[in-house]
Amino acid sequence: MIPFFKKDFLVYWRDRKEIIIALLMPMVLITVLGFALPGWVENPAKTLEMKVGLVKLDDEEAGLETLRDHLASLSMSDEMITARAEQMEQQSPVRQLLNVLQEDSVKEIVHLEELEPNEAVRQLKDKKIEAFLTIPAGFTEAALSKMILNDGEGAELIITAEKASMRVDVMAGILDGVLRTMNYQIAVSHMPDVDAEAAAVILEDYSGIGGREILPGVEMVTSFQYYALAISIVFALMISVTIASKATGEKRERVFERILLTGSHPLNYLSGKMGSTFCLSLLQLVFVLLASHGFFGIFHGRSLQFWIGVTVVLIVLSFCMGSLASLFTTLVFRLEDSVANAVTFITVLIAGTIGGSFVPVYVLPEWLQIAGEWTPNGLTLVALLEWLQIENMNSLTASMLKLGVFSLVIIAIATWSFPRRGRI
Repeated sequence: MIPFFKKDFLVYWRDRKEIIIALLMPMVLITVLGFALPGWVENPAKTLEMKVGLVKLDDEEAGLETLRDHLASLSMSDEMITARAEQMEQQSPVRQLLNVLQEDSVKEIVHLEELEPNEAVRQLKDKKIEAFLTIPAGFTEAALSKMILNDGEGAELIITAEKASMRVDVMAGILDGVLRTMNYQIAVSHMPDVDAEAAAVILEDYSGIGGREILPGVEMVTSFQYYALAISIVFALMISVTIASKATGEKRERVFERILLTGSHPLNYLSGKMGSTFCLSLLQLVFVLLASHGFFGIFHGRSLQFWIGVTVVLIVLSFCMGSLASLFTTLVFRLEDSVANAVTFITVLIAGTIGGSFVPVYVLPEWLQIAGEWTPNGLTLVALLEWLQIENMNSLTASMLKLGVFSLVIIAIATWSFPRRGRI
């Protein structure tokens, strides 16, 4: 294996064009993308902006009037009836809900437009709105009957969307937060020896709804950090393709057949491809990340544990790149040159796109984000980003085990498929 490893390593090393592309091009892309597209990574709230329709079937004033009439028929003192009526005015659920949705912090994300039912359905089908919120008829009366008089089953809001998405989940989360606060307000107001007016001010401050929140112990990922990781990983993937492509010339010039005539085992040739790819990928990853850190300080102030974790990831990733080089080399010998090149190119293109190497993963549809985590570059990128944020050793170990198993499976497939003696 050693002679073949040396051969492939030197063949690549003497190709100055490939070295320049592998080392300098990532730095150029990281610099350009880091300065040109910081908002894609550092301000992801823009991707949560949504247009939401509001279908208001409830007549709030009619509901309040009905409840006033109901209060007048109860055996209560005039002071109690007046207090209950004022409480209903203050705690009108529709009014509180609209107040929240009209707060500046929420309006940055949710652009609300009142629509008729048929128009809301039409705009949803035309994808002009992400979803629409329906306030059903009798909502005010049913909700306040439960809130003030503890009578009835309460009321529900309805969110209608064509499919589940992150934006719909955000909208549902905002509404869930409002309703939970209302329920808490109701519970407090029904407790003995609690001032109803004090309970009514719970929803006056909406500043905690919407906006950005920094979680303790979680580091924010910058654009330079994201692109340094994403670009270096995808260029490591390209090295595996480049090493395998060298086999095209060796196949055409019958180098492999001459190697077999020396009595060497065919898998030694394959092992040389894998070993040289491992070393070259590791060197490329270390160079790009250290250069990025030197120029942009992307890992400033990090602990020794962080660097150990990154080192482990880079070693496992390089091993995976070696396994892919062995598979791509097998394809070169099993398929026509043009077909093999097309397959490897498409593989890198798809893996790079859905794995988050070309664009941040969160701008992709949810199903593509899930699929991207099954690619080696996507799995590695997710693991490194999580390690960058919280340094969770358990999560990193699980991701690296998956990547290791993937690599072993690829090696097994390449070894089983690689031509034996007399079958070239």
